[in-house]
Amino acid sequence: MLEIRRLTKHFLGVPALHEVSFIVERGEIAGLIGPNGSGKTTLFDCVTGFLPPDGGNVLYMDRDITFLAPHRIARLGLTRIFQQVRTFPRLTVMENLRAAGQQHQGLTLTGGLLRTKRLRDLDRAVDERARELLDVVQLASTAELPAGTLSYGQQKLLEIAMALMPRPELILLDEPVAGVNPTLIEMIKAYLKRLNGMGTTFLIIEHNLEVVMDLCDRVFVLDSGELIAQGPPSVVQEDERVLEAYFGK
Repeated sequence: MLEIRRLTKHFLGVPALHEVSFIVERGEIAGLIGPNGSGKTTLFDCVTGFLPPDGGNVLYMDRDITFLAPHRIARLGLTRIFQQVRTFPRLTVMENLRAAGQQHQGLTLTGGLLRTKRLRDLDRAVDERARELLDVVQLASTAELPAGTLSYGQQKLLEIAMALMPRPELILLDEPVAGVNPTLIEMIKAYLKRLNGMGTTFLIIEHNLEVVMDLCDRVFVLDSGELIAQGPPSVVQEDERVLEAYFGK
């Protein structure tokens, strides 16, 4: 589904990624782990068009997306969330979801200004999708509250729901449980498992290794910009190179 081929990125001559290659299969929850500064977020940025790589290719559904703009990649069915929550704090929860859905409607400026039947039907579909997702993430009671009044964990859930509005097939999550209390961590895990069971594929950056080991079918490990291990969590956590990278053993 997602194929990374020898992806390379340098900053001021220093390699952040060096010929990283791996494949994310359809229907799995894959993890991307490694020490701070190992290149995980840089890889996400290159995959989703926020940074141009210096070498290599990114293929999504057998299509080369290496140098596509972020919005074009999102419209192909690959979305992401970032380390820091990116919602519109003054808009209501429902308005945040509407904004996330409407940007994928493909309307022209003129078409968006005219209240045609097609536009009304599209808006109705966006609202139905938003209510469906709010029920799934148990945020229905917050629909009319400003997003900025939600707890940090609830905003994480809202952001994941926003990423799901256009019905993507693959979502890249950058530390989805960072800074979240244990109760909400369990909610997010259950939510991701449920969505995965409904057909959504995930690639997750996460420093909480317990979450990674519980959620992920396979794990890829970066260290200093290089892929040093990959495989099932139970195998990767015993790999000597991984132990060395994390603990200096």
